[in-house]
This record gives sequence, structure tokens and C-alpha cells, in this order.
Amino acid sequence: MRFNCRPRSCSSASVSSGGGVSGNRRGRRRDSPLGAAGIRYAVAGGIVLAYAAAVTDRLLPRDRREMFGVAVVGTFMFGGYQGALFMGTQYVSGAVAAVVVSMSPVVAAIVAVPLLGESRGLLDACGFLLGLAGVAVIAQPSAGSGVLSTTVIGVGLVFGGTALFAIGSVAIQLVEGGLPLEALQGWAMVVGAALLFGGSALSGESMPAPTAVSPAAVGSLVYITLGAGAAGYLLYFGLVRRVGATETTLVAYLEPVFATLVSILFLGHGLAAGTVVGFLAVATGFALVSREMVQRALSGTTTWVSRLSDA
Repeated sequence: MRFNCRPRSCSSASVSSGGGVSGNRRGRRRDSPLGAAGIRYAVAGGIVLAYAAAVTDRLLPRDRREMFGVAVVGTFMFGGYQGALFMGTQYVSGAVAAVVVSMSPVVAAIVAVPLLGESRGLLDACGFLLGLAGVAVIAQPSAGSGVLSTTVIGVGLVFGGTALFAIGSVAIQLVEGGLPLEALQGWAMVVGAALLFGGSALSGESMPAPTAVSPAAVGSLVYITLGAGAAGYLLYFGLVRRVGATETTLVAYLEPVFATLVSILFLGHGLAAGTVVGFLAVATGFALVSREMVQRALSGTTTWVSRLSDA
């Protein structure tokens, strides 16, 4: 498949998603992460469906295949991934979470082997193991300790959600029908929100009173709902349809850059050396797993820059 993800499109999606990962810490309370995520996607889903009604010729799924596609995206990419991400960022910073999320392309490439029939070799296996090693460096588990640290718990939750997101990214290529992208995303957000609210109720979360929510938290929730939620996922699914899931998840390698900037500039977080080392290991693992695509991406970026300089 030819790589045709324009740098502008990829960077726009990265800004939205990277800022959203860091904004999760401000946009939800520690006692109600799933409820906050449910609110985010219920509102974003309504906005996207209204947009879909205005710009597409069809809003409702027509057959079981299209309904199954909505269920897959809603369950894996909104319910599962976002629930784990919101819970994980209770324990780790947005920068750390974004680095773990950058493992998504590696997992997507491996998942594509059984689901899409793609073939992988020794270098791919080495890349996957290197990526896992990078995640382990970030988690920093204590050898011989019988108690899991909060960092290990947080990284484990975020990585589990990342795996669900990667599975959904690949599976959608098998089950999607002719439902317009905007309608697919809107209904999937509604499904994900319902699952998140259900998880919130089952876990006994309590939603805070409106007077107990700070203006900063409200502002963060508005951003992650509109910017990282509605707009960011419209960009993401558009890229999936154009270039495929593995290529699109290149966006994940710009996320840590923007998430780190947001964490340092607005949230006052520092950046540990282990986080940098872990990210480099994950990025190297991805380069091994998707070496041909990376070469095409670099070639396409060079061509785009040359055209821009000649303009």
C-alpha cells in the first residue's frame, strides 16, 4: 500500500491526540475516571452524529455488517481503550502514557498477521520484543517485590488499552461496510460511552457535584471532548481508510512530543530519563516491524518538503 499520509494531516492528528492524553489528568477526577470518559464520548458522539447528519447522505447502519463494525470500534477503540487510558493516567503522567500508547503501531502490525494474513519474520519479532522492553523500562518493575508499584499499574492499564486500540484499528478493515465515516465514528462513540458509563456504575464510581469541579478541569474536558475526541478521531479514521491502520498509527510517534510539551508547560510535570529511553526502544521496535513503510513515509515526507520549498 502506498504511503500517502500528508505531514499536515498526521501532525494535526498528533496534536489533537497528544494533547488529549495529557488533558486526561485534568479532565477527570481520580474517583470517577470511567464516568468522565463516558461524558467525554457521549458529548463528542452527539456532536459527530450531528455533523454526520449535515454532511452525509446516510446516518443509520443498513445491515449486520455495518452494525458489527460500529460495535467493534465502539468496544475496542472507545470503550476499552479510553477506559483503560483514563484509569491508567491516575497513576502515570500524560507524557508516560503517550509513550506507552506509541506501542500501538507495533501491536497493530503483529495483530495484522492472524487477522489480515500478513506475514512477519525474525526482524519483526525482534522489533516487537524491543518495544515490550521499552514499555518495561518505563514501568520500572521492582525485582523481588511482592507489591506492584503505582507506575507498573498505570503502565499496565495504558498498555492494555493500547492493545485493544490496535486490535480495533486492524479489525475495522475486516468488518466495515459502506456506512459513512462520520456516522460510524459517531455511533461508535455512543457505544463506547454506554460501556464506560456501565463500567463506572459497576465499579461504584461517584460523579462529583458541579460546584466541586474546577474551571481548569472543565476547560480540559471541553478540549479533550471537542479537539482530541470529535476532531481528532475524524482525522484518525480518515487516515485509516486512506493508508491503513499500521501506517496511520505513525501518529502515535508524534503523540509523546506534544503530550510531553503539554505536561511540562501546563501541568508542571518533569520528564524522567527512563521515559526517554523507553520511547527510543519502542520507536526502534516500530522501525524494525514497519521498516518498509517507514522508508516510504520518509520518502513521501522528503518529496512533500521539496515541493513546499519550491512553491
